Amino acid sequence: MNKKLIIGFLIIGGLIALIFGTKWINRFFQIDSCLNKGGRWNYELNECEQYYQITNENLAEFYWKSEYDTVNNKEFLTKGRLIDSLGKSPNELIEILNKRNVQPKIEYLDIQSDTIKIQVVNDKFLTEQMGTTGAYCYLGETVFTLTENDLIRFVRIEMDFGSHASPGVYSRVDFADLLK
Repeated sequence: MNKKLIIGFLIIGGLIALIFGTKWINRFFQIDSCLNKGGRWNYELNECEQYYQITNENLAEFYWKSEYDTVNNKEFLTKGRLIDSLGKSPNELIEILNKRNVQPKIEYLDIQSDTIKIQVVNDKFLTEQMGTTGAYCYLGETVFTLTENDLIRFVRIEMDFGSHASPGVYSRVDFADLLK
């Protein structure tokens, strides 16, 4: 009888230790990930506080940016070196993209499965005044940046049809020629 009671207490104790051990290990990895990204762990709020500060001078480090290659005479995309320090939530990525020094802005509409749906605000400027290359690069930057979120593979862009851009569902494959 005493052996069964002791074995029962050991099993219950082992399960409790396993549950608390799993929670401790999970929190350890959250804190470690935060510190690896250059942040500081706030123990009171139980969340990561990022140290990076987004300014006009370093904004391009937080999104995919198109640049002109004078050797190959074409535009190409480069990944901002600080993108990985972001939480990469859709709203955070859209906020970064809307800080670009261009008139068209984007607005979050919805997420369905692996597709985010956005609306281009001031789409007339994008489709008629930025030119074909400017509109293409703008859309490429937007799609590559939004698909930095691991859950997003496609971007459904809502806007009016124009001479230089049109609505539709885009992925990184559609802008593969912008990669070096």
